[in-house]
Parts: sequence; structure tokens; C-alpha cells
Amino acid sequence: MHPFRRRILQAGLGALLLPAVARPQTDDGETLIRINIPGPQALPFLPIDLIPLLNFDREMGGRLVVRYKTSGVHAIEDVLAGNADFAALGFSTLPVLAARGKDVVAISPLSGRTPPLGVIVRKDLANAIRGLRDMKGRTIATSTGSINSRTYLQMAALVVLRAHGVAGHQVRWLAAGQNWDSLSGALISKAADAVFCEEPFTSRLVRNGLGVLLTDLTDPRVAARIPGLGHVRTAVATTRAMAHRHPEKVELFVRMLRRSLVWVQSSPPELVAEKAGAGTAEERQERADLLRKMPGIYNADGRFSEPQIAATDIFLRAAAPDMKLAAAVSLIDDRWAGSRR
Repeated sequence: MHPFRRRILQAGLGALLLPAVARPQTDDGETLIRINIPGPQALPFLPIDLIPLLNFDREMGGRLVVRYKTSGVHAIEDVLAGNADFAALGFSTLPVLAARGKDVVAISPLSGRTPPLGVIVRKDLANAIRGLRDMKGRTIATSTGSINSRTYLQMAALVVLRAHGVAGHQVRWLAAGQNWDSLSGALISKAADAVFCEEPFTSRLVRNGLGVLLTDLTDPRVAARIPGLGHVRTAVATTRAMAHRHPEKVELFVRMLRRSLVWVQSSPPELVAEKAGAGTAEERQERADLLRKMPGIYNADGRFSEPQIAATDIFLRAAAPDMKLAAAVSLIDDRWAGSRR
């Protein structure tokens, strides 16, 4: 059978097997939407966590169910399997999946201009590993994806290492989830010499005495060495088939997300941290401090930016020089979120 016809047939069969996801309404008449995100407590995805916590979904006649996955790759693969409507993940994963014939498309950006990334070296190795050049032969724990794709975090780690003279094959990679238990466990067990992760885990590892900050990409001097620095880091994605079948769900979710993004931008960090719910008082203060430190972590208005899209192509060429990837714009459907120059 021709590959194109096979994909069409598979998509049709998949639609028949998804009654739970395709069901348009809850028993209360609300539109049910399921989204997968890395976490829990991963700061780049906080605006999505806030949607049901602040009842932004109910205000618009929907109900958002947030489900946590160990990585963005696992989040989108669960969407491809028909178990959720959307996934939030690193945008750079999408071209890799598309190159392998997967039906993926970004429908809204999530990230802004500040990359909340860092490398934490194990505390007992702080004297031996003083810079990224010292990572040769060492083990780095980060989210590493699956057979179908690479995670954004691993791609970003490769770019950061190359910028400091270290090739990807000169380090060992240890798979870790984008959550506290996995990342802290990698250092406590000494399975990894360092971790490459996002906030709040970067700061929390240091605060808990598990590691020392080696590289902080929120530092403009460090970030400036990254090709395509202004790229789209995180986005919300789905399948083109799902967007075609349920455009009303896409439109409703984008409105929810924009409401949350605008609220975060206009609210004091302490209030945002308080409304984010779970966690100790110390963790809430940590969240507020990080939001104050990184006012540009999130997209300001929920629209795609043409300069960001152009920068994404530069980043992709640096992150995956061994792959021929589609242009970023070909994996974006901005009919709902819109775009700006």
C-alpha cells in the first residue's frame, strides 16, 4: 500500500478508536479537553496548570484536564496514540517527529524570550567540573525522548555543549524525567555527574544542596552563544487530523491559554505563585522569585512571532545538523492563535 494511503487509513481507524477523547462534552454540558504536559511543577508550563486552577476553562464553557508526563516527547506520543487532545512540549521536537512521518502541528506558542535552562553539577564534583569543557567523558541526565524523536532539552543541551567545545558523543546521556523526583534522584544516586534541566528544578537542586550551578542560560552572556537564541522553545501541539475534526476544541483551548498568559503577565509574581497551588511555602516563594527574575519566560499575547519562527530554523540546524528537517513555519497552524511580525 502507498505510504500516504496507509497514513490516511491509520488516521481513520484511529478516529474510530477514540470515543473518550472525541466526546465533545461532559455530563454538565462542558467541552472536555485533555492536555499532556511535562511535570509536575515544571515552570515553563505553569500557564497551562493555572487554567483549571483559576477556572478559566469553566468561564468559557470547557473543562481542561491536565495530565503529567515525564517528557514532552511522551506527552505528544500519547496524543498521537489518541489518548489526549493536546500536548505542550519543546517545539523543536515536532520537526523531528514530522521527519519520521508523524502527524504533528503547533497551534499556539507558550514560551517567551527568556530560556529557563541550566546545568547543575553534582556538589561533590564541583571542584573537578568548573566549566562545560570539563564535561567530556561525564554523564549528563536530561530528558532524552524515545525511538521516534529527541526531546527539546537534549537538543538544547547538545547546542550548549557544542558552543563550549564539547561534542554530543563526548558525554554519556542518562534519561531523566522533567520532574523533581527523577532529577534529584540522578544526583543523589550519583548516576549522573550533572543534570540539564528547566526551572524550578535548577534552583531547587542548588537550594537543597544537591548541586552547584555550572551554566545558567538566563544569563544573557551565556545565552548569547546559542544559535537562534530567540527560537520558539515551548508550544502546544496536536495532530492535523484532530484539528480538522475538532476545530472548536482548538479555538476554545487557545482562548483559555491566552486568558492565562495575559493574567500571568498582569499579576504580581506572589499572586501567581499562590494561585499555582501545590507545594510548600518555600516552593511558592521559589516560584515567585523565579517569575520576578524571568519576566520574559512566557509568550506575552499567545501569538506566534515571525522573528521567533525564523530563529527556530537557525536553532534546529544547530541542534540537529545530521537531519534534514522541515521549516518551522510548515509545522505551525496559526489560524486560532494568530501571528505578528
